[in-house]
Amino acid sequence: MGLYREVFATQRKLSRDIPDQLPHIEGGQVSLRIEQGKLLVEPDELKVDLAVLKRIMRELVGVMEKKSDKPMEEMETFVAEELEDEKKLSGTVDAFLERDEEEFSRLVGGYSLDPELLYMLLHISLAPFMWKNASALVRKADLDQVPQGKCPVCGDLPIMGFLRPEDGLRVLECSLCGSRWGFPRIMCPFCKTVEQGDLKYIFADGDDSRRVYLCDKCKKYIKISTPMGEKDDEFVLPLEDLATAHLDLAAEERGYERGCRTVFS
Repeated sequence: MGLYREVFATQRKLSRDIPDQLPHIEGGQVSLRIEQGKLLVEPDELKVDLAVLKRIMRELVGVMEKKSDKPMEEMETFVAEELEDEKKLSGTVDAFLERDEEEFSRLVGGYSLDPELLYMLLHISLAPFMWKNASALVRKADLDQVPQGKCPVCGDLPIMGFLRPEDGLRVLECSLCGSRWGFPRIMCPFCKTVEQGDLKYIFADGDDSRRVYLCDKCKKYIKISTPMGEKDDEFVLPLEDLATAHLDLAAEERGYERGCRTVFS
């Protein structure tokens, strides 16, 4: 929790260094892309200033080093030497955004950082760029009932979701750009099955406001919470995700895997 809070505060502070992004699509184009199942922000439409990205990555490395209980020499090598190769960094960023796992694996193999650690660092460093792009577009889009398991804005997977108190709509939140969209309650976000016999949920004794929805067809799961007296915009799902780690363990013990690869999991 302490690490996430510092990461989040650093992201918010440094996001001010990223220029506000004017919407690259307007009006009817927004609705048309949603109807056609296309992303509102395609990988090549995201503007990433490498100088700002490197500054964000350096500060976030500092946060992680401060929170680590042992020296992180590979981090120091990465920041002092490898981060200066902008051509390689640009290619790695492109592979990350395009979700080209083969190319991404090839490129990160040439860094001193553990691939999982570099993935986490890229994810939390690129998120502020996504926020700037997504926020302008989401205000123009109706995402309340988009039957897509992936984010209709950037294409990433949902970190988890919640049931909106006023109408019971299941709302999912993107693990990268933070956009929220409505999704049918009786449907698996990952394989789209609506067979009720394949869908079930579990919860911890004494707390049914936090549930894990399990799918027997694809063997994946997603966590869904019910805000208790909080407004939607005050409900911080990444923190809720960390607070419900016991539910991840319960699902994994039953043979299910998380549908979304999250930063801190």
